[in-house]
This record gives sequence, structure tokens and C-alpha cells, in this order.
Amino acid sequence: HGALRLDDVVRFTDPTESAATLEVRDGNPGALGFYFDHDRIHVGDPTTVIDQAFNAWTTDRDAGIDAIMVASTRDLVSELNALARSHRLGGHRARWEVPLRDGNHASKGDVVITRDNDRRLRYGRHDWVRNGDRWTVTGTRMGGSMTVQHNRSGRTITLPASYVQASVELGYATTIHGAQGITADTCHGLLTGRESRQQLY
Repeated sequence: HGALRLDDVVRFTDPTESAATLEVRDGNPGALGFYFDHDRIHVGDPTTVIDQAFNAWTTDRDAGIDAIMVASTRDLVSELNALARSHRLGGHRARWEVPLRDGNHASKGDVVITRDNDRRLRYGRHDWVRNGDRWTVTGTRMGGSMTVQHNRSGRTITLPASYVQASVELGYATTIHGAQGITADTCHGLLTGRESRQQLY
């Protein structure tokens, strides 16, 4: 009663892809044909597909594309984030690390995601730290706080240690639910086959 149904998709330049996404949303398995035909789906064992997603993400990042990896479970996300950070560090150990909410650590140069809205943390007249914002760490402090630069606006803010420990995660990969509200140029999704059609969409 009183519900609205949105049917006009505007996020894609290809109208065929727009139609395919609506078919996926409605649970039509035939819609996957579009993705197979355009080499968007790759099948393999768990280790292979993790490597495929990570390598595709790395290729995009090396080309200057803002990419993110998405998976259905926290364990897969943690593995992807650990791979990405290890790749970034190139086998070196960061001098100053800060513990994060997800059990990982971040240091200068890492990409992180903020997970809670906090209007007290303002970095502009109309901007404050929001759930799903992605940042690059520009500095860390021994007490656990960090200075971050917003990946879209370029503005900076210092996040207090209490917020970092409660509400910041590594931002190379995220869960499907956690990806809601995130803006990126490309996405590399990792599916196990146990996802609902809503998660697939």
C-alpha cells in the first residue's frame, strides 16, 4: 500500500545492461546471459576466483581506476582486504599502524571506509563523516587517531581514535550489504552461489 516501484535505471550508459539488471532484480536466471556474453562472469574454485577478483581489482587500480571488491561474507572480505594491503606494502612492514574495527590495521596510504554517520566530524560546511565514505589514510598517530583524505572530494579530516576503533574498516573490499552507498568506478564481486537474488542484484 502506497509503495513506489522504480523501473527507470539511469546508472548505466548501455540500455541493454540496464534491462539486464532489472531482470536480475526480478529473479530471472536468463538475465545472466548478458553478463556471460560480455565476459563479466568467471567461474572457478574458491582459490581461483579470489585470485581472479584480486587480479582484476589490481589491474584497475594500477590503471588509476577507483575499484572495489565485494563479497558475501566477512571472512572473504577480510581475506581480500589482507591481500590488498599486503600487495600495497610489497612485503614491507608499516612503521605506524592503527587498529581498526574489523581486526585489521591501517597505515599511511591505506584505503579505509567509515561505517557510521557522525555529524560532529565535519570536514566542510555541508560535509560530515558518513557511513560508506571511502578515504585514503594520510597519517596516523600513536594514540590511534588518523588523518584521512576523502576519495571523492579530496578534503581531509582527523578521525579520533574512538571513532577509528569503533567505525573504520579497510576499504579495498566490503560485504555486499556494506557496499550500499559506496561510490566507485568499478566493482569486482565474489559470489559463492549461496547468495539470494537480492544480494546478486
